[in-house]
Amino acid sequence: MTLRAWLGCAVLCTSYGFLNAGAQPANSGAPASAGRMGSTLQPSVQLVKEALGSLNIDKWKASSAIKSEADANVQSIQRDMDQTLPGLVMAADSAPDSAAKAIPVFRNIDALYDVMLRLVAAGRLAAPKDQIGALDDALASIANARRSLGDQLQANAEAQEQRIIKLQQAAARPAPPPPAPVTCAPPAPAPTTKKKRAAAKPANSAAH
Repeated sequence: MTLRAWLGCAVLCTSYGFLNAGAQPANSGAPASAGRMGSTLQPSVQLVKEALGSLNIDKWKASSAIKSEADANVQSIQRDMDQTLPGLVMAADSAPDSAAKAIPVFRNIDALYDVMLRLVAAGRLAAPKDQIGALDDALASIANARRSLGDQLQANAEAQEQRIIKLQQAAARPAPPPPAPVTCAPPAPAPTTKKKRAAAKPANSAAH
């Protein structure tokens, strides 16, 4: 699934989630192997910082323009890792099921990789061998971290897609028929008692 397709899936799942809050258990369909972004990125970020700290661009055998561009790339990477990336990662880790929090981290790492790629390309042409080795290791580590983030995002996208399917299936099921009305039998009529007629008194006998 491409990133664009994942974005569409995430938006749909978010919409269904608001409409059906509480309808599914919290862990239904969640990928068991999904990890925190901070733990995924920390080793790579540390390796990049060490590689940048070992650089001495002034000793590169290159023109001043190339050195100036390399120095600008180093400052851009350091600024991103110190100021921008930590907040994005913290926000994503605090809401691991939120696509809105995860996507900015992936985009940031993707942009960071592009800047690292330009820096390494310049370094391979002008930097000493020891600095080239450190840059190559840092670039490979960032590439692996970016791939791991992509795997996590795809796993989350697939889990969200399954939740969408289940919600759609639940919404398509016909509602159960209403229960039949309860009819009460009419009360039995009260028993009637017949009044007994009083016995007729015998007529007085005629006087003789």
